Amino acid sequence: MSREYPMFGLRMPPELRQSIEREAKINGRSINAEVVDRLKRSLLDQAAIAQRGYGAMEEKRADEYANVVTDVERQLLMVFRRMPVEKQLALLSLFK
Repeated sequence: MSREYPMFGLRMPPELRQSIEREAKINGRSINAEVVDRLKRSLLDQAAIAQRGYGAMEEKRADEYANVVTDVERQLLMVFRRMPVEKQLALLSLFK
């Protein structure tokens, strides 16, 4: 995200901020980038509804939820990414 864009102040409940911070960390983004991405996706969803109706929206969501990663899976991924490549490969070989 470019720092050339105008700033926008936002108030939100502390629980929501904590959730966004957690998701941003999991996704390797800043809090700002996480909020912008989620806003963009919600506007795209709204555009899909306006253009093709709720059926298209439900199809899109069904596809997205098929690939949803649980909190446990995210934690595993974070641990895996911090491992040296040799350990990653050794771990993967256990599943073959």
